[in-house]
Amino acid sequence: MGLNKEEEEILKQIELGLTKEDPELEKTAESLTLSNFSRSRSLISFIAFIIGFFMMIGSYIIQPLIAVIGFVIMALSGYVFVTNTRALLKAENIDEWNFKQIFQLIRNKDTSRQNK
Repeated sequence: MGLNKEEEEILKQIELGLTKEDPELEKTAESLTLSNFSRSRSLISFIAFIIGFFMMIGSYIIQPLIAVIGFVIMALSGYVFVTNTRALLKAENIDEWNFKQIFQLIRNKDTSRQNK
């Protein structure tokens, strides 16, 4: 359900008032998007996956418990990566899972597809 003209005018006045009072808030609100949030969490979870992988491989003979912990880290970070990558693709209005596309999205800070 859309807003009527009176409600839109009230929202515009509130936005202008907030912009005049605190211009830093406007810059912060513009930079905090779902794409940026999902992109950073996907990157962090990928790094955690690599760390868990090396923990698992490097310690399975010496200390199996550390290898199990590494596997758990891998599993959890893999879940977080897939979840955030799905959210990133949805925020960027992309319907396909393509490694090249995902790699470009995570590297690229451009969120121009959100407006389409």
